Amino acid sequence: LYFVWLARRLNQTAQQMIAFRAEKDALIAELAEAQAKSDEARRRAEEANLAKSRFLATMSHELRTPLNAILGFSEVMKGELMGQHAVAAYREYAEDIHNSGGHLLNLINEILDLSRIEAGRYELNDKPVDVVLIGRECHKLMKIRAREKNLTIVEEFDSDLPKLWADERAVRQIWLNLLSNAIKFTPPGGSVMLKARETAAKGVSFSVRDTGPGISEEEIPRILSSFGQGAIARRHSEEGAGLGLPIVKGLAELHGGTLKIVSKLRQGTEMIVEMPPHRAMSRDDETAGKAIEPLPLAPTGTDPV
Repeated sequence: LYFVWLARRLNQTAQQMIAFRAEKDALIAELAEAQAKSDEARRRAEEANLAKSRFLATMSHELRTPLNAILGFSEVMKGELMGQHAVAAYREYAEDIHNSGGHLLNLINEILDLSRIEAGRYELNDKPVDVVLIGRECHKLMKIRAREKNLTIVEEFDSDLPKLWADERAVRQIWLNLLSNAIKFTPPGGSVMLKARETAAKGVSFSVRDTGPGISEEEIPRILSSFGQGAIARRHSEEGAGLGLPIVKGLAELHGGTLKIVSKLRQGTEMIVEMPPHRAMSRDDETAGKAIEPLPLAPTGTDPV
């Protein structure tokens, strides 16, 4: 009886081992199939990204060439450099053509900048940058647009703020995008505040605060995504493609910084860019020159634009 019982137990164990082995083989086959599908999907995604990059690079050249001609000739016609128009309306038409061409050119530049950032191919030209000085220059550039809406722009900059070791063009674009966005969504009679200060961690932060309608927490991820727009922008059909904030976020992250949005409905919004402490320069750094090793980036694409 003992040997019969032992034989049955051995037989059951053998059958279980065979079943486990078959199940293991089936799982291995499923994993291999899933890996093959994943490799195929990745290959298709890389091909699609390559095609997108090539398309953007080609179309940017094809569109910029005629756009430059449109902008140049419309500027001549708008300024009546070759003589006055026989019909006064032609001057307005030329101005509309020039404004539309400029808007399209800005849109093309924004798409290309965002594509470079997403692909990890945006090269930073780091040097000492005065955040306050650039903020004041952007204030002067946007003053006319703010005056048209009867907006008040206030500056609140810390004295003796350290310079940043950063890309000047990127910092300027961040200021302009944030300021333009605040002016766009602030109702007439409101105010916009530019701020720059040293953080508790010895970094540098600069921000733009408005008295606009505010943004709900649910909409913040949407407006930070490419071509994303909030409900207010869609309701009022505000101009823009929804690329300004994603570009700001990408440029800040390229410097190792962050973009933070603090907003309350019907109370306004503050867009804060915080740069890390290793980007802030001391007086000795400004005198001797400071070279900072760039942070490693995680490119999301495979081909430069």
